[in-house]
Amino acid sequence: MVSREPFDPHTTKWSDVNLFKFGALITVSSTIENVIFYPFYVLKTREQSDRRNLTLLQSFRYHLRTTLSKSNYATQGSSLYRGFWFSNMASIPAYGIYLGVYISTKDQLNASTNISARFYAPFIAGAIADVVSILFYVPSDVIVQRLQIANSPYKSTSDAVRKIYVNEGLKGYYRGLGATFIVSILASSIWWTAYENVKLLLYRPSILPYLVWSKSSDDKKTEIHRIPQFTAGFIAGTITSTCVNPLDVVKTRIQTQNLYISDTKSSPIMYKNMFHGLRCLWHDEGVHGLLRGVLPKLISRGPLSAISALIFELVLYYSRNDIHPV
Repeated sequence: MVSREPFDPHTTKWSDVNLFKFGALITVSSTIENVIFYPFYVLKTREQSDRRNLTLLQSFRYHLRTTLSKSNYATQGSSLYRGFWFSNMASIPAYGIYLGVYISTKDQLNASTNISARFYAPFIAGAIADVVSILFYVPSDVIVQRLQIANSPYKSTSDAVRKIYVNEGLKGYYRGLGATFIVSILASSIWWTAYENVKLLLYRPSILPYLVWSKSSDDKKTEIHRIPQFTAGFIAGTITSTCVNPLDVVKTRIQTQNLYISDTKSSPIMYKNMFHGLRCLWHDEGVHGLLRGVLPKLISRGPLSAISALIFELVLYYSRNDIHPV
């Protein structure tokens, strides 16, 4: 019997990953995550697309109440999960590509002996992963957000796909591509930089003893500590949500603003691009506008990022060719 070489259970290289196991685990884990946190995405979208001058608490309470109201349920069904299955099935391939590009790119950058290069490797890898995968998920993002907004004119996902094409052509599916590009790349880079470096800090010998959740690996010799990964994910999610929220508000409005066009003078000001949107948002709504939707994001993103980080590490760990779950 050939003995395996010792390995670090907290770090998995892309070269060690079994793609079949990785794909299967990503599909299951992503679906479970989306089931739990999808309602918060709906509330975030509805708040961010709302241009009324409401405070953070007023906006959150209003959209939570109206989303759960019986009249809304009667007209739109289970509105907290509108577009869920389409969103879930469309996001899984993009997510798999994104993670594969991120991990492989980070591994190549980490091969450098330059310590400073290892610090910013997650930032670069996160940006590259988003650039590669963005064209896969923007169309589904546009469709889903238009289904999620309050009083959506679309009856179903297929109705939204058809009407967007009829009214706007193929470019309608890529509405807000530039804004999405900026927001996604920035969010991805910030999240991975915060996560990887906070995780590395928490694995320091002087800190790790206070974060113990031990489990034996397949060879019964190596301890696995998961709490640093969970904690780093929570911190990274909170930081990222706060930093990119103003840009996310503008992105959401650009993707959904065509629904509010009418021949009346009361139509909302159209955002020409990200920078024009930020100026209008600040001028018209001030700080409350910049922070629109931040409460459901903070409530969900911290825990979601913590869970996502843990699931991400577990998926990688159990996708390894040298691991056999018991």
